[in-house]
Amino acid sequence: MPWEKLSKIRGKLMMNMFMKRANELKEEIIAIRRDLHSMPEIMNDLPKTTAYVKAKLLEMGIEAQEIISSGLVALLGGKKPGKTILIRADMDGLNMTEDSGLEFASTTPYAHTCGHDLHAAMLLGAAKMLKEREDEIEGTIKLMFQPGEEYFIGAKAMIDAGVLENPKVDAAIGMHTMLNAPVGTIGYQHGYTLSSVDGFKITIKGKGCHGAMPEKGVDPINVGVHVYLGLQELIAREVSGFETAIITLGQFSAGAAPNIIPDTCVLQGTMRTYSKEVREYLFNRMQEIIDLTCKKYRASFEYEVLSNVPSLYTDPELLDEMLGYVKEMDADFTLLKDQRATPTDDIAFISELVPTAHFQFNCKMQDERGAFPHHHPKVVFDEDVLPIGAAVNAQCAFNWLKNNK
Repeated sequence: MPWEKLSKIRGKLMMNMFMKRANELKEEIIAIRRDLHSMPEIMNDLPKTTAYVKAKLLEMGIEAQEIISSGLVALLGGKKPGKTILIRADMDGLNMTEDSGLEFASTTPYAHTCGHDLHAAMLLGAAKMLKEREDEIEGTIKLMFQPGEEYFIGAKAMIDAGVLENPKVDAAIGMHTMLNAPVGTIGYQHGYTLSSVDGFKITIKGKGCHGAMPEKGVDPINVGVHVYLGLQELIAREVSGFETAIITLGQFSAGAAPNIIPDTCVLQGTMRTYSKEVREYLFNRMQEIIDLTCKKYRASFEYEVLSNVPSLYTDPELLDEMLGYVKEMDADFTLLKDQRATPTDDIAFISELVPTAHFQFNCKMQDERGAFPHHHPKVVFDEDVLPIGAAVNAQCAFNWLKNNK
């Protein structure tokens, strides 16, 4: 039998073994997920979560380093020469309460309503399988357990702390749960996959006065209304219909009494798009509109940047190679292409620096529990997705190293 054909058969068997082993580990991975789900923490302050993940890795014989507060890195392989691939999972929760009714619901003031507990459990499952085959890894697999994704502070902090160095990362894999389809459906997108986000706070400064004598003051609420309308006109009249862009102002606050014109008005919001050019254009036009509107109505303003995250770029060539490994699994998967989405993920900072492939693991419940989206107090995720996520991550990393020496 020709060596090339034999190599392909062996690769297919290896991937089947990853899926088979993940199913054998299913209850263990579910138990891990439920432990993490019950103790959500937020931002980059995840002491219990970090200690739990670190302990689980140690049980597998994997030592992890905390390179920033609650940010863990662990290495697998390295016994054979080769490249380095990174697999990243975020593990922070949200500043909200849970109302899912689950027996393992949150016991803290926070909630895992974005699925990061599933991501961390999937990566721990992948870690266990890869550790079992560590002698066969042809290069190095770097595991990245990240805090602070919801506030867009974790990935950049870990990059600054050297997560992409020592050894230098050549490629990366990211993932997120999705609730668009049932378990077994894996979404993907070539090129720009998740939107950028520019969060902002605009403080308009007027001059307070009696509500019966508005001519003696400068009404910041009036200015704020015109700023709001001007920003919305940007989307309606200055962005091509072939582009995607969203400006949302989610907070508009001013005043405390019906007969007093206040000194200030505060608007907070986000601007999202995929194109770098559209992003730069909209940012500059926003500044012009805010500035000129305030001057028109005799007010001044302060502009504060709350977030600044690029669009996640999925490398087409790397993604196609990874999809090839997924297709060879002989599993009953449905692959959904063109699954671009408007949320933001700070793994985008990594995608700017190394080729990155991103998978969307769907896990929508197929009964009344599937009615709720991410970030909803009642959201429930189908745990049958856990072995799939673990197996896909393990085999893609393992086989990419084998085929990219």
